[in-house]
Amino acid sequence: MSIFVWFVAAFKLGMPVAGMSWLMFNWLYGAGQLSRNAGHKAIREQLGQIKKSHKTNKARSGNYLYRQWLMFGGGFYGLAVLWTLLSIEVGELISFLFNFDLQELMADGFIAMLLNFIAAQVNNIVTAAVWFAYWPEGDQPILPWVLMAYAGYVLGIHLAREQQTLHKVSDLIPKKRFPFRKKLSGTHHDSHTKGSEVSPGVAPDALDNGTDDGGADSDRHRDG
Repeated sequence: MSIFVWFVAAFKLGMPVAGMSWLMFNWLYGAGQLSRNAGHKAIREQLGQIKKSHKTNKARSGNYLYRQWLMFGGGFYGLAVLWTLLSIEVGELISFLFNFDLQELMADGFIAMLLNFIAAQVNNIVTAAVWFAYWPEGDQPILPWVLMAYAGYVLGIHLAREQQTLHKVSDLIPKKRFPFRKKLSGTHHDSHTKGSEVSPGVAPDALDNGTDDGGADSDRHRDG
């Protein structure tokens, strides 16, 4: 088995899955739907509960990628399907834009064009569902692609668990380098809430007690 196959699998599938895994689990950790101390077995169980809750929720909260991920089953398999589907559709969109021909597109009428579009979408979903057969080229083995995809999925979970949670898109812009980010995240709100933030591992009661003790100490000094 050539090392080149592993490299290509890591570049085309492993790295993108890692990035999407990091993004999805950042959202889940930030929303408090997953515990950062949960192991992989607990994560699978919690994702199953989240999926059931999402099905019964008529509002279907969450952004498009998150909803699609849960629709495809969530977890590792759902993420691999989602990335494969996005790759197929983006490739088709680029090809469509570069080879756009309205006359040929409408040759059989609008209804036929619409039916062809729906058939193409269904075909793309079916192809993405067997992503492990889509990515290998020629006689390449499937194993490197599956292992690289799963390694990327696990790496994304680890990075999301260890790093600071991404609550919203504006968190991607550092405050120190870009002062206008304060407007995006709400400077007025931050200025009033910054003093009440609790550092990880420090209980709010401990902070309250520390404040009260400090005030008592200052009163004793004045009395003295």
